[in-house]
Amino acid sequence: MRKKKVVLDYSGLKDDEFSTLAGKVVDCLDGHPLFTDLPVAVADLKAEVELYKSRWQKASRGGSLVEIAEKNDTKRDVSEMLRKIAFYVNEVGNGVRSALLSSGLILEADPSSMPTPAKTTNASLTDGLQQDQFKVGFDRVPNALLYEYQISDKDDEQGNPIWSDSYRTGSTRGNVFAPVVKDVTYRLRVRAVNKKGAGDWSDVVSLRAR
Repeated sequence: MRKKKVVLDYSGLKDDEFSTLAGKVVDCLDGHPLFTDLPVAVADLKAEVELYKSRWQKASRGGSLVEIAEKNDTKRDVSEMLRKIAFYVNEVGNGVRSALLSSGLILEADPSSMPTPAKTTNASLTDGLQQDQFKVGFDRVPNALLYEYQISDKDDEQGNPIWSDSYRTGSTRGNVFAPVVKDVTYRLRVRAVNKKGAGDWSDVVSLRAR
């Protein structure tokens, strides 16, 4: 039987889920009787989590591009701390379910129980808070670990969109695409991704920059 482990990568969680999880891990590991030699001090993790929460709150209230970037940078730092802690928890917990769960981290799902994500629905491009930006949104897909979206602002000779490289995000709302050029029509498609692979692309939506 495959040994139970906790998830290593939490960067794909939505911001609210990520905030809740990180706070739970801090509470669970503070004074933990088994996980006593953590690779990241609980006090350091707590400080970084509090910084992330404050930056997330600013960014979620229509923050500037700089504030959104600061939030994403801090989320990446906290994710790296959680990854190091998860490695340690898996080693010390040694597959014992109760020990692993006591860390506050998430147990890996049984591979057979996680299907490929369904098609992403209700993709949308809307005007951003600033003139040269769009907001990218879509519905949450069950079992998705993260989402990829592509933007096109031109067609090939057959009239098919020429898609950009994929942008990755863990959030279904608050994603910003910039800069956009006035009077250019942009197209968007989105798909969900997990360990089994990627789901189907959403229907293509478009918006003309104003």
